[in-house]
Amino acid sequence: MNNVMLEKTGWSSIDISPAAQNKVEQALRAAGVAVSDLDVFPWRAAYHAFRHIGEYDSDYKVYAGAMEHCLLEKTLEHFLSLILIDPRPGMTGVDVGSCQSILPGLVRRVYGTQVYEQDLTYPDGVHGERIGSSADAIPLPDHSVDFMTLHCTFEHFEGNADTGYVRECARLLRPGGKAIILPLYLNESLCNITGETNTEIHRAIGWDAEAAHYCLIPEWQNRFGRHYSPEAFIKRVYNPALESGLNPILYKIHDWSIIHPDLWLRWILVLEA
Repeated sequence: MNNVMLEKTGWSSIDISPAAQNKVEQALRAAGVAVSDLDVFPWRAAYHAFRHIGEYDSDYKVYAGAMEHCLLEKTLEHFLSLILIDPRPGMTGVDVGSCQSILPGLVRRVYGTQVYEQDLTYPDGVHGERIGSSADAIPLPDHSVDFMTLHCTFEHFEGNADTGYVRECARLLRPGGKAIILPLYLNESLCNITGETNTEIHRAIGWDAEAAHYCLIPEWQNRFGRHYSPEAFIKRVYNPALESGLNPILYKIHDWSIIHPDLWLRWILVLEA
């Protein structure tokens, strides 16, 4: 599907307000999806200590320029991923869509854990600790990975790469292993967005034929993004996880505003082998 009518209405089709996300939760529960709560409040002291780990107070401190909430968002994402994973020496992980993230190096240094950095932009194949591949075809052996992390990554998977990635998790994860997807973007309607203004690029994007909205948001500056409706999430992610033998655990985040009121983390998906 190469030709879509792009809406130039900004973020109006995307709603991460508590009221809208409560409606999403109600629809998910009504469809039989279990929703667990994850409260940030009890972790606030541990998070603030994590926030000042050396990597975040050096070069990474200027992440997103003057917008401090972007740095706080990213550090909270990393913090919660590591809480859910509990990395230890002897484990093997993959940071998916790593794009030169500082997280793999931090995990190696602080936790003594092996971590591969995977990204579509890296040279094809495994080169030391870097892997160049699509996320739905990672060239590692079956059941060789204890954890996989995706931070602001999953929403960029075009076409059927999201469903393909879920199946790849089932292949790669050892028993008890986990893939952590955050943020998971859920919305009342299925929306595709792009920050690209070049119409030639638009024709090459793997749009979802069933999307309710195709939004052009130039200031977003990314090629493709997907915000799932409850129905699309169940069809494209949740059911394929179950069919692949994974246990999908969906967390709704509470008290995120104690870190900063402008954070956008609302949901985390854990795929457990």
